[in-house]
Amino acid sequence: MRELDIALFEFDQRQRGILIVSALLVATAGLTIAVFPSFGQADVDFNELLQSYPEELQTAFLGSVTDISSLEGYLVVELYQLVWLLIVGSYFAYAAGSLIATEVDRNSIEFVLVRPISRTRFVIGKFLAMLPAILVVNIAVFAAVVIGAGLIDEQIHISRLVLVHAVGGLYLVDCVAIGLLSSAFFQRVRRAQGAAIGVVFGTFLLDSLTTDTDYEFLGSLSLTRYIDPGELLVAGDIDWGGVAVLFVTACVLVVLAAEVFERRDLS
Repeated sequence: MRELDIALFEFDQRQRGILIVSALLVATAGLTIAVFPSFGQADVDFNELLQSYPEELQTAFLGSVTDISSLEGYLVVELYQLVWLLIVGSYFAYAAGSLIATEVDRNSIEFVLVRPISRTRFVIGKFLAMLPAILVVNIAVFAAVVIGAGLIDEQIHISRLVLVHAVGGLYLVDCVAIGLLSSAFFQRVRRAQGAAIGVVFGTFLLDSLTTDTDYEFLGSLSLTRYIDPGELLVAGDIDWGGVAVLFVTACVLVVLAAEVFERRDLS
C-alpha cells in the first residue's frame, strides 16, 4: 500500500461529502451573483455604509476593498473574504481533523500499520486525499462565478479570478495541513476537529483585530495575513511573498504532522 493508494481510498470515502459541499458553494455563489443587479440599483450607498463600520469589521468583511459597486469588489466582500477564508477554510480544517483520528477512534490503525508502509507515508497519503477535494471545490465555484457573471451580463476579469482561486486553493491546502496536524496530535476525532476549526477561526479574528494596532505583529501568525482576495480579484496584484509563506507553511505543517504521528504511542 503506497501513499497514492491511501489517497485514492480516502478520497473515494469522501466523494459524497465533497459533492454536497461543492453544490452548496455553487448555490451560494449563484445566489450572491443573482442579487448583484438589484444591489446596484438600491438607493442606499453601501460603500458609505460599510465605511462607517468599526475598523475591525472592515478588515474582517471588506479586506482591502473600498468600492463594492463593481462585481469583483462585491464578490470579494460577499463570497471570498468571509465565506472562502473563514467558512470554507474551517470546513477543510474540520474535514482533515478526522484523517488520522478516525483510524485511532475505530481501532483500525493497527490493521493499517501492519502493512508494509511507514507512518510518515501513511500521513502523506491521507494529506494527498484532500487535494482533489480542494480542486473540485475550486473548479465548481470558479465555473459558477463565470457562468453567473455571464447570465447577468456583467464583465469579470478571468485572469484575476484565476489568481484568487489559485492562491485561495493554496490557502485551503494550509487549512487541510492544520487539520492533519491536529488529527495526528489529538488522535480523537472530536478534539482534533474542534482544535482545527478553533485555529482557523481564532487566527482569522487575530488578523482582523490586530490590524493597525500595536499588536499587528501577532497577525503574522494568521494565514489570512498572506492572502488578500481584494488585491487579487480587484487589483490583479499577487503577493509572491505571501504565496511563499503559504506554501512553506503547508509543507512544515505536513512534516510536523508526520513527525508527531511517528512519535506517538498508539497503545
